[in-house]
Amino acid sequence: MPTLKTAKQLVVSSNKELVSLLLSQKLPLLKRAAKQIRRQRIEGLDQALAEALDFVMTKPRSLEAQNELILTIAATECTSLLPYLEELVQGNYSATVLYRSLALAIVYLQNKDKKKLSYVYSILESGNQNLFAGALLGLNQREVVLSHEEVQDFYSAAKHEVYLENFRQVISPIQVLVSMAYLFEVKDRQELICYCQELNSVFFSSIITNLNKNKKITYL
Repeated sequence: MPTLKTAKQLVVSSNKELVSLLLSQKLPLLKRAAKQIRRQRIEGLDQALAEALDFVMTKPRSLEAQNELILTIAATECTSLLPYLEELVQGNYSATVLYRSLALAIVYLQNKDKKKLSYVYSILESGNQNLFAGALLGLNQREVVLSHEEVQDFYSAAKHEVYLENFRQVISPIQVLVSMAYLFEVKDRQELICYCQELNSVFFSSIITNLNKNKKITYL
């Protein structure tokens, strides 16, 4: 059996290997490293993750690696990278799913120690479906408890036509909101369920099933 000192040395060595892969500028290698870091929740690699993301953001056809790195930054609590993420989300992306991942990471990290909803409120009227859905996903994954007033604010916005476009094909704000309704007051939960049933889409059936189990859908 390895001694405590030896075990620590193994961890340091393993982390060095992961950092090396992140900085390799080879998409398959850095993507593999990011997946391992996220799966094992290895913290303290903020700088290497930022450099890897900075590299892949300049590369076409690297959407999968971009998303993986952004989600890894969130999952491993890289709060030092919040300003960097807030800068990135201001960009113009043809792959609009990036807005969802970036907003998720921003809100998830902002709510590490206490509830902070300023960013979510700031994008309610953005008209960017992925951005709003991602922000709500950040709250969902952190299991932030919302007041009745906050639920109603987000619910009212999520019903705007622009946020319901293609809701059967994409992750929409209303889908995310109903998936976290197990955290809401009973009247808010029932209102959301009734609304989704009126939309008459099987898309919501599995969400409501999970909701009745009081379980979040793990995304990170």
